[in-house]
Amino acid sequence: RVSWGHRMFGQDFTAGVGGYYGRQDWGFGHTVDGWAGTADLTLPLGKRFEFTGEFYRGRAVAGFGGGIGQSVLLNGSFTDPATTFRALDSMGGWAQLKFKVKSNFEINGAFGSDNPFAGELRLYNANTIYPGSFTRNLSPLVNFIYQIRSDILVSTEYRYLKTSVLDNGSNSVHQINLSLGYIF
Repeated sequence: RVSWGHRMFGQDFTAGVGGYYGRQDWGFGHTVDGWAGTADLTLPLGKRFEFTGEFYRGRAVAGFGGGIGQSVLLNGSFTDPATTFRALDSMGGWAQLKFKVKSNFEINGAFGSDNPFAGELRLYNANTIYPGSFTRNLSPLVNFIYQIRSDILVSTEYRYLKTSVLDNGSNSVHQINLSLGYIF
């Protein structure tokens, strides 16, 4: 990752790009090339607001949380040497807007998406590793973080998760989190 930063409105502005490449060995002579390109931004919008976000595009990136946990596609049994393996393309990212109400209280709204390419999933529909081919994760959220002392904070968060399955609709859930943190 390479980045550039500058002070803006008393906060740090940062823009960066990064990359990853790795050869993955899936056994039985099957290897795939995994790679990712990333871009990220932290943009102060005055003293109380801040926008942050990150975008990625890659192949075989399940180990980094991409592709909804799916790295490869195959057209037969995992143990069959004649099976063809292919790295799954995916893209995604997230964006967040932070509002600093006070120095010890902030409100954050965010949205994230992870999107393996459905066209590739359709070509390898006889996938023996994944029970269903997931085509998209969406996750909007809002949270409130209050720092009680310099070393203790509490937070509550509401998150909506929606995961789409190839040609089979989607599943969703509403999630509420309560957290207590100790900073050391």
